[in-house]
Amino acid sequence: MPNLVLGPVIGGLSHTTVNLWGRADERALLSAWLGRAPDLSDARMVGSSLLVEAAGFSGKVQITGLKPNTTYHYALTLNETPPKPENAPFPSFTTAPPPQQPTDFSFAFGSCFLPGAVNDGATLRHLAQLLPQHDLRFLLMLGDQIYADLWWGNGLGKIALTEEDYRAVYLHTWGHPAWRELMRRLPAYMILDDHEVDDDWAWTSADRYEGRIPWWDALVRKFKGFPAEARRLSHRRIQAALQVYWEHQAMHAPPLLLPPDGVEFDRPLILPGDHSHFAYTFEWGGAAFFVLDTRTQRVYKHRLLNRAQWKALEDWLLQVKDRYPVKFIVSSITVLSDLWGDFTRDRWNGYPDERRRLLHLLAANEVQNLYLLTGDLHSAHAIEVTLQTAGKTPVKVWEFCSSPFEQKPSKLLMALAKSVRVHPITDYRVHFRYSEPNFGVVHVHFSEGRPSVRFEIYGDSGPAKSAVEA
Repeated sequence: MPNLVLGPVIGGLSHTTVNLWGRADERALLSAWLGRAPDLSDARMVGSSLLVEAAGFSGKVQITGLKPNTTYHYALTLNETPPKPENAPFPSFTTAPPPQQPTDFSFAFGSCFLPGAVNDGATLRHLAQLLPQHDLRFLLMLGDQIYADLWWGNGLGKIALTEEDYRAVYLHTWGHPAWRELMRRLPAYMILDDHEVDDDWAWTSADRYEGRIPWWDALVRKFKGFPAEARRLSHRRIQAALQVYWEHQAMHAPPLLLPPDGVEFDRPLILPGDHSHFAYTFEWGGAAFFVLDTRTQRVYKHRLLNRAQWKALEDWLLQVKDRYPVKFIVSSITVLSDLWGDFTRDRWNGYPDERRRLLHLLAANEVQNLYLLTGDLHSAHAIEVTLQTAGKTPVKVWEFCSSPFEQKPSKLLMALAKSVRVHPITDYRVHFRYSEPNFGVVHVHFSEGRPSVRFEIYGDSGPAKSAVEA
């Protein structure tokens, strides 16, 4: 008998659609049941998906034709027997408002989850406790949803090298009770950062033949006696990691803007010289979101985004800047944060020309009410900058950073933080920093069509640790 070993995950949620995802331990038929009653006494089967070995027995059921702003209860089964009402209550999700309809809402975001590193899931349990209090509609997960390279914490005792290795790390990490309980209740939008593949990885050239990891990682691994394949980053290993990333994260995301070949068969091909990426967009009422892929087209010391993703971002900004009162650009790495002595240069500060290009893009088009959502730092912050424009009205941009859900906090890095002083920034202000495990909550309100945004940081217990009205 097959078992559902991971999931459910509620992904790709819009005002009319949702993707319900799960992973089994063998070949099976994943069936999705939907109803309005909490006990699913009115349940009907709305779709099914065959879980096959080539996709790690992972799959999604895509459901269409839903009503906006409507709550549905659901269940996933590996058989065709309807869920039993005595097992109620069943988890639920609420669809988004129609696009461009200004509707108040709140959501959470964060990054970096290594179970057992600090507090054994306490931060995620605290987030789950706050769901009804804040009526959180969804969760943005900004990267490092697993740590495939940390042999001491990934459940393998070694560095992940093959598809089966990476799948085992997901099973270890996502199998944590706090993770599973949260994912079944809160719709999620995910994007990768580095540790889904390896630490601070990048391609060595735009052809994407080979990757690289920092020399100090290779040296430590040699000292510890790890095999040669763990001390370098071959195309084969990157392909394996991104295949398994697709199976667990990208498969249930909203439609990708320029997907790799093969995704229709759940086998994305990372082809040399290909321009595809994993970026996507979605809308939530009066707010528009662009989720960047800052990893899979990154070339060390050369580029962060490829030309195809830059064009998609620029086209999106022009389309939404007047149609949506609030805009969010989601980046796994920080844009407006810099560090003294940062030799890794793994964030936007390591690609200064592209950071200036982004800021000039916002200033030249006078994009108002835009917010950057970022992670990775193992600390949180709220930063406000003013951009000089050709017109009379300057542009204010905010960066909200939340990290980690569970990892070692970076108090030293927080102490080394410095201001970003590049054109067209004319004013730079840090509202707060926080250096313990955390998650962020963003409240978006509309009053007579005019938006206001509040950002709060929560730790693994208690009330908000810091907050700012943006």
